[in-house]
This record gives sequence, C-alpha cells and structure tokens, in this order.
Amino acid sequence: MKGMLLSYDGDEHIVRNAEPDYMILENTLTHEPRMLKTEVWSLAYQEGMLTVTEKDNTVAIHPITDAKQLLEAERWLAYLNELEVCGSPGSMDTRLQAIELVSARINDPNPPHQMKLYRMHQKWLKKSKNIQAVLNTKRTRTKPVIGKQLDFAMGIIDEHYLVEHGGNRSALYRTYKQAFYLDVNQRKYELSGSPMSKTSLDNLLDELDPFQVTAAQKGLDAARALFRDSNEKIITYYPGERVEIDAVHLNLGVRCDETGEYLGRIVLFLAIDVHTRCVLGYSIVHGTNPSESAEAVINLLRHVVSPKAKNGNYHNDWHSIGVPSCFHADNGAGFISESVLRFCAMLNTDLHRSESKKSQRRPFIERFNRTLREQLLTKIPGYLGKRIDEKNFNKTVEAAAVVTLSEFTRYLEEYIADYYHQNPHKGLDGLSPAQKLSQCKKDFYPRPVPNLAKLDALIGATYERTIQATHGIQIENLHYHSTELKNLRFKLLQKKRKSKDRKTSSDKTKVKVIFNARDISTITVLVPGKMEMLVVPLRDKTVAPGTSLVEYQAQKQAAKRGVKPPVPRTFPSKHGAHPKPKKGKKSSNAPKSKVVDSTDYCTQVTLDEGIGRLAQDDTKRTSVQTSTSVLEPPIPDYSRELSGGR
Repeated sequence: MKGMLLSYDGDEHIVRNAEPDYMILENTLTHEPRMLKTEVWSLAYQEGMLTVTEKDNTVAIHPITDAKQLLEAERWLAYLNELEVCGSPGSMDTRLQAIELVSARINDPNPPHQMKLYRMHQKWLKKSKNIQAVLNTKRTRTKPVIGKQLDFAMGIIDEHYLVEHGGNRSALYRTYKQAFYLDVNQRKYELSGSPMSKTSLDNLLDELDPFQVTAAQKGLDAARALFRDSNEKIITYYPGERVEIDAVHLNLGVRCDETGEYLGRIVLFLAIDVHTRCVLGYSIVHGTNPSESAEAVINLLRHVVSPKAKNGNYHNDWHSIGVPSCFHADNGAGFISESVLRFCAMLNTDLHRSESKKSQRRPFIERFNRTLREQLLTKIPGYLGKRIDEKNFNKTVEAAAVVTLSEFTRYLEEYIADYYHQNPHKGLDGLSPAQKLSQCKKDFYPRPVPNLAKLDALIGATYERTIQATHGIQIENLHYHSTELKNLRFKLLQKKRKSKDRKTSSDKTKVKVIFNARDISTITVLVPGKMEMLVVPLRDKTVAPGTSLVEYQAQKQAAKRGVKPPVPRTFPSKHGAHPKPKKGKKSSNAPKSKVVDSTDYCTQVTLDEGIGRLAQDDTKRTSVQTSTSVLEPPIPDYSRELSGGR
C-alpha cells in the first residue's frame, strides 16, 4: 500500500506510511503531509471521497508548431466546443446538429462522422480537454496505421460495422478492401499504397467502446442490459438521506365513485426512504392514456413532506420524516421539468436524476414496485398484471374495471400503513419499517417543512399565457385578474418599449402560469427575470377556494340539467307593419342653396339675390333703393408719408 497514488478530497496524494490505526498521505503538489485514522479513511472510501488513482503511461506532449497540425487542432476544437454548448453529447442527434453547424461555419469540406466525433469527445474529456494531448496520443499496433488511411478505415467502420446487424468482421474487411481501390475514395482521402491488413483492422475494432458497439448493433436497451453493473452498495446513515421516487404504470382500470363511469388506467407515483424502507407518499394519475406529468410529481413531493392524518383508511400511524435531503429519480418527462426543479428549490432539497431504464440506479423503489404488484395488486379485482401485447388493451382494462378510485386509494393506504410498514423486512435485519423509524427517531431531527400554503402555489401544470388588458389571464374559460397583475403587465410593456423590441404587445406580456386543476380559485404567475411569483385570484368570486376544475364543470352542467337550451331567435323586421311616410311639402319657395365656384362668384349679384329673399313683403319693410353702381373696394391713400410713431 505504501507508495500508492490516491485521490482524496479532490486532491492527489501518495501514501507515505500505512499502519493498522492510521495512514499518512502526502499531497503531490504542495507536499503537505496528512494523517487519517482508519475509521476516517474507511468512511471516505465508502462515500467516494477516497479513490485509487491508476498511473497513466507518461506521454510527452510536444507543443504544436506545425501550421497543418494547428489548423487540425482548431478544426477539432470547433466541433468539440459546439458539442459542449449543445449539451447531451452522447445523443446522436446532438452530434449531427453540431457537425452540420460547424461544417457550414468553417467551410469544412470533409466533416467527421458522428461516431468519430463521439470518440474524439471521449478522448478530449479523458485528457482534461487538452486537444494537444489528444492529437499527440501514441498508438500501439502491430503495424502503425496513420494519416488518411486511418480516417478512411474509421469511416468504413462507422458506416458498415457500427450499424444494426453489422458485427461480421470478415465481411467488414472485404468491404473495406473494395472501397479502398475505388477512384473516388483514392482522390477524396488521398490514399496510396496497399490497404491495411485484417489484423490492423481488428486492432481498430478492439479499441472501440464495447458499450457503444453493442448499442449501435443491438440497441441501447440490449447494451444497458449487457453492461449492467452494481459495484457499490448504497449506504445511508439517517432517514431522508436518500429517497427514491418512481412512477409505475398499472394495468388496472378505475371507475367514478358517483356515476360509475370508466376513468381510465392508473399511473402510481411512489416515494420510499432507503434508510427505513418507509413509503413516504404517493400520487395517482388516471386516464385513457395517462402520462408521467410534472403536476403528478409535485403532488407526490407535496404528499411526502405533509403530515399524514388518519382518514379511516388505515389504523396505524403513518409518520412523516420532514423534508428529505435528496430525491433520486430517473430522466422521465415529469421529473426533469422546470416546475419540479422549482418546487425542490422551495423545499431546499436536491433532485438527483439517473439514466432511464437503469433500475440498478434506484434498486429500492424498483423492488418495492415488484412487492406492491405481488402483495396488493394481485388481490384487487380488475388488475390484469403485466402484458406485452397491447392490442385493444384499453378495451380489455375497461371491461375488467370494477373498483372505484376511492376504493383503490383506501386499499393502497391500508396496505402501506397497516401491512408493509408493520411486516419484518429482510433488508432491515428483520425489523419492520415502522420499528426502524422509531429506532432512528431517538437521534434524528427532521428537517422543517416550509409553509405549505406557499408550496401549494407551485402545484399544478405550467402554461404560457398573455396578460390581457381587461380580463387578465384566461385558462379553461376562467379569468384571473388583480391589481398586481395589471401593474406587471404595464412594467413588461414599459420594459420592452425601452429595449426597442419589435415583438407585438401580446408577445411582450406573455408569462408562465401555474394552474392547479384541483384548486381553480387562484393561479400562480411567475414574474419574468425574477425569483418572484404572484398569486392571482379568480374573477368569479362565487367559486369557493379548493374547488377543482372537474367540480366546477360539473356544477355548470348541473345548472343546465333539466333546462332545454333556448333556440336562438332573430328579431323580425317591423317595416311591413307601418305605412310609408308621406312626401313632405316644401317649407319655402326660396331656391335651394348651391355650391358656387370662386370663379363664378360675384358680390353684387349675391347681394341682390339675398335682398330679394329677405324682402318678399314690401308692405312691412322699409324700401331700400339699390344702387346700380358696382361696389368696389376703397382705394387707400398712399400720399401721406409714414411717420415713425405708432
């Protein structure tokens, strides 16, 4: 053990001395000694803080001075950096997208194959993202294959070997030799000489990642099953340190309690504490084609941290352990949503996500799902078990469904609290989960739960809606508005106006809204750009708090029940009921006014016509002698000199 290279607390150390009671480490950079007792380094090794570092063969990395190698390094860095920015470098779609973007940007005439980019990315990460070390890696083969011939061979491997049913090496070598002598490949790859031997090609195939080879030839599920490993035993030290959550799809149909109508199949979300094996909570989703929604995950987390009051479904106590330290889930659509992460942030807890379809990453919840099927579901009428052929499967489940939703809930809670928690568990050395939890409570202090009212504001599905000027936000034909929401709309419009954004006013006032179908009395509006939220009430104040969307719609239907909807009618015309108006007499014999053009206007004629209209009765008016002279404007006298005064 002396002289062994270890990684402890993020730094590299070398073992200088090892005794039964202690171990002395020396930092390889600072040369600072450090003594660890046996119980300390043993615990660190179990938690992964102390690992053994294998010595790599030292490779002299020479700086790149050649212009051609420098261009090659810049070319690969462009692809690798773009792959890092896109995220999910293990996805083939992501690699193809990165290759398309970079090749167009740098005008690369020969872009790499997506598998070639994957291998370069793996080497790049292994070499601490040092492209110089990647390009200078030495190759150990029976006969070195370098340059263009290597790129050509890897291209043939990607196209003919890393495909479905492409595992025949002899056929691959024949394809390689035929393609090597083609003129188009000779010019494209600048090939010369003779092709490599089959041994050299086999050496290239042996260097490939076995997992990637199996995934390409037989599928990802087959690769995961073949390379499934569980090298470490999961150890916890207190309740809530690790809580595994999962969703299980049940071939069990349920019916409505009131009407008996078929509601659909069930997706059951469960949470189990690894340390005590206690089931901490559940949530149920039902429907014809139910999915793993984020709203169901949030309801599960909410039920985990909530106290369990006795409701008559079970007799024993169902204890809560407060807020867990960490939840472990898979990469299902419901677990990776933004609303779930936001809810975990409000709980001040972590959410760790492992790869999908890798049950060994969450063994405890997977084992409980199996136990639940064997001990509970097989005893519920209408449960059809697991079935592979789903042809007309929904009709079969619907025909077999006899239990109601409330009955299934009662069976589930009774099984968890009165049977599973009270039965001895092999993983707890014969103790029951309830006994293990009672034993831990002597030295365990649960983490306090935040205000449940604030948590309820984050429960629901997330939508994107526009804040309307008059009606606020509309969801499911329901309108929500408040003074705070109106002020938020004004601020958003003002902010976009200052930024000279060309978006329309509806785009400027779009916000994310959390709508809880179980309580439609309020919605939660997330303020853009801030860690703030607004709780906006429903404009219809007749809806009581806690009313669900289903209850609200049922109330609307009940109000219309028994009343036939009126036939829309159009108000008839009343013109035929009245005679046409008689033609009126002229009120005056005076000629009608007419529009006179400025060129036809004569002052004297206009005055004469006006006098004639006004003085029709000469007996009652004073006679006026009209002048026959033409009126002319007076001529001003300019003979006087202008004086300086005003």
